[in-house]
Amino acid sequence: MRRLFSSFQVIGMAIVMSTITSAQDTSATRYRVEGSGPLLIYIAGLDGTGELFYKQAAALASSYRVVTFRSRERGRFTYDDLTGDVADIIKETGESRATIVGESFGGTVAMQFAIRFPEMVERLIVVNSFPRFRPRWKIKIAATFAPIVPPKFTWLLRRGANRLGLMVDGVSAEDRKRFFQAIRGVNHQGHARRLRLIAELDIENRLSEIQAPTLFIAGTKDYLVKSVREARAMAARAPNAEVKIIDGAGHACLLGNKVILADLLAEWIAQSGQQLKE
Repeated sequence: MRRLFSSFQVIGMAIVMSTITSAQDTSATRYRVEGSGPLLIYIAGLDGTGELFYKQAAALASSYRVVTFRSRERGRFTYDDLTGDVADIIKETGESRATIVGESFGGTVAMQFAIRFPEMVERLIVVNSFPRFRPRWKIKIAATFAPIVPPKFTWLLRRGANRLGLMVDGVSAEDRKRFFQAIRGVNHQGHARRLRLIAELDIENRLSEIQAPTLFIAGTKDYLVKSVREARAMAARAPNAEVKIIDGAGHACLLGNKVILADLLAEWIAQSGQQLKE
């Protein structure tokens, strides 16, 4: 049953979101800042909107300057382009370093940013992500069928796959509505390109290059990615990494009620400080 739902969710999210277009051509240089304190940048998942961090941003903004942004959507952009956009944001805010939070696809960008720009990463938090998507056939099917599936069918698929995934995390009806409003703005070209980047991704052998203190967060009920297994495997390769398993949390845990990132981050930093004293 888990495998069936996982396949349904991957293909459903990919096909559905790929049929949505946006009239706006926003870039990573346009970003929103809230709060004050050290810089913290959130890199969005496959949606790329940056709008689905609102459940976490408010609490974090009491201790951090929280940046959210819309990922680039035009052209054949690469991971180098995406990580370069993050570096540009850090420079434009007048800072030299930041805490980087990456969710799902955003986690793959965050890890590659940490590898490429180690001097710019204060800390790295990776949520329900992976260094290589397994199995590859799911992404290939999604990318193949996205352009040809009728919109009416994709709407039904969307409502089913996403609603089930959001309900796993206890996402309220109001927040589910906000989720669907946000992904209506997902650009077809940008989303398709992100799928292609996932299909080509394989950085397992480079995880040892991540120098920053890293926290891998994974939900036990993530049916899109085997996040717990991936988090433990990644932490075993990264030299300065820890794992936080969230019981009962799914792939959309940052929208649910089981994860308060501000608390997890504060707890992790406090424990790291205590370990240094010892």
